[in-house]
Amino acid sequence: MKTPQPPQPAYILHSRPYRDSSLILELLTPDFGRIGCVARGARRDKQRRQQALQPFTPLLVTLLGAGALKTLGPVENVGVPLWLKGRAVYAGLYANELLVRLLPEGESHYTLFAAYQDLLAALSHLEGGTNLELEGPLRRYELQLLQDLGTCPPLDYCALSGDRVNSGGTYHLEWERGLVPVHRASEGGQGEMHFSGAELLGMAKAVGEGSWPEKILSPAKRLTRVLLKTVLGEKPLQSRELFQQVYGQK
Repeated sequence: MKTPQPPQPAYILHSRPYRDSSLILELLTPDFGRIGCVARGARRDKQRRQQALQPFTPLLVTLLGAGALKTLGPVENVGVPLWLKGRAVYAGLYANELLVRLLPEGESHYTLFAAYQDLLAALSHLEGGTNLELEGPLRRYELQLLQDLGTCPPLDYCALSGDRVNSGGTYHLEWERGLVPVHRASEGGQGEMHFSGAELLGMAKAVGEGSWPEKILSPAKRLTRVLLKTVLGEKPLQSRELFQQVYGQK
């Protein structure tokens, strides 16, 4: 007999057809992180169940079974669906794809679940007409994800001394150690992994507060692109390719 888990807040990250009438869903939940389940008959019951199983909609779900692939039980909408517009739709799909690609299955991620909710809330208030308005919310989310996965160190502390980053200094991000100071002036600003202390402190503050000065956006994008490439590998992101096809921009 399938044992139900306690009802769990959830968002749908991805869905694909399964057999004749069902769907396999990838969910994001606080207790289980990313988790897969089968929504039986969801493609047949289009008026009710399939319409409820849409991305960016806050759900309360019951998961049945003890195996890795659960069965979806009762589903309840627990909030107003967040209608993303224009470019913001693709930003949401990008965030979902990052979680599907990078998040281990079955591990709790409470802070990341909250970060995802914050991202969707921010995207829902955008008109979606320009890339610039997406930059701050996406950089914050990417850095929160990378830090939660242990891929990005704290941005405001020096790995060698343990002291706070000096706003007037220059630092190099080393994969094994973290942020280390660059002592020779000729090295300052060299390479994609060099950042000024002011940039690092600005990014750390922006991640915490959610407000992104425009001067911080470029170094933040450089940092997240390098770190994400390291963990994603060479396989391209479908959401990014789709965005480029629609808008002709990266």
